[in-house]
Amino acid sequence: MVKEVLIAFSAHRLEAIPFYQKAFNQADIIILEDAPHPLFPSLLLDQITPEFYVKSLDTDFPLFLTKQYQLLQKVYKLKKKVTQIDPYVEKLLQMYQFLEEGKTPQEIRENPSFKEVYACEHEASGKLLEFYQAAMENDFEKAIQTVCAFAKADAQRISLRDKLRAQAIAHYLREKNGQVFIEAGYIHLFLAKYLQRLMPQGLRVRTTFLLARPACEISKKILGKTLPHPFVPGDLLTFWYLAQRAPSSGKKRLWAARTLIYNKLLVTEELKPTENVPFPHLVEEFKIKALLSQLSYEDCAKLYEVIKFLPRQKAWEWTQKTIGVSFKS
Repeated sequence: MVKEVLIAFSAHRLEAIPFYQKAFNQADIIILEDAPHPLFPSLLLDQITPEFYVKSLDTDFPLFLTKQYQLLQKVYKLKKKVTQIDPYVEKLLQMYQFLEEGKTPQEIRENPSFKEVYACEHEASGKLLEFYQAAMENDFEKAIQTVCAFAKADAQRISLRDKLRAQAIAHYLREKNGQVFIEAGYIHLFLAKYLQRLMPQGLRVRTTFLLARPACEISKKILGKTLPHPFVPGDLLTFWYLAQRAPSSGKKRLWAARTLIYNKLLVTEELKPTENVPFPHLVEEFKIKALLSQLSYEDCAKLYEVIKFLPRQKAWEWTQKTIGVSFKS
């Protein structure tokens, strides 16, 4: 029988690879946050290279995934079970395939297998488009409203994804033995609650932040307090909706305003760890968190008008100048 279930929250970052390696080595069963891919069995059997496999994916993290799959090939040879479970994304990919084959959106929407996923995706995609449109206009209040609307729709999508994944994982673990490692993104904190409800009595689902140790050290240096994760305003706003609670209007508006600034400051490319900066993404995110903590709603409104069309580096420099601090980007 299953001895222990551990959900590890992390992000697809190269700096997390050593921590994945340790976790994979300690587990008997590894469950990835991926939809099943037809080439995955060939990858595990070392019949194709990680580089070849990654080229078949639509991903923003090719360097990370290449390293992760290299680890998986090694642990698979040690007779560990490795699988991909993410029914929501699996259904989403099937919907895209049906559209390419000529199916109409109405046909997909009316299919009972896709009804919930279609509704969530349609709502979230619509709210995201409204946000993009508002961001191009000279109306900060409208942009704030669209950020909040998208966070609410995204929370509904995330909730359904977590529930479907919990059900599929629980089903997969029947008759399995050993220690279980489950990969999950930071935003999927409620997966643990949904999975715990489906576990046999007495089996506790444990959770951890994979990068908690370095995150606590870095946050202490930058923020003056220890945090095991770099949650940002957009995450916090989404968590409130996931918990089906409503923050105060002032707090909600402040988080939304800071989210607009955060989106302009965050680096989007993969950063490689170095000897001097082994956790570049964590450092970057906690620096941004430090900057945002000093911005009021009114500060964000004024700053956003200046930086919304600037390149990231210029936006970073202008934000620091406005606040009066100096971090190297």
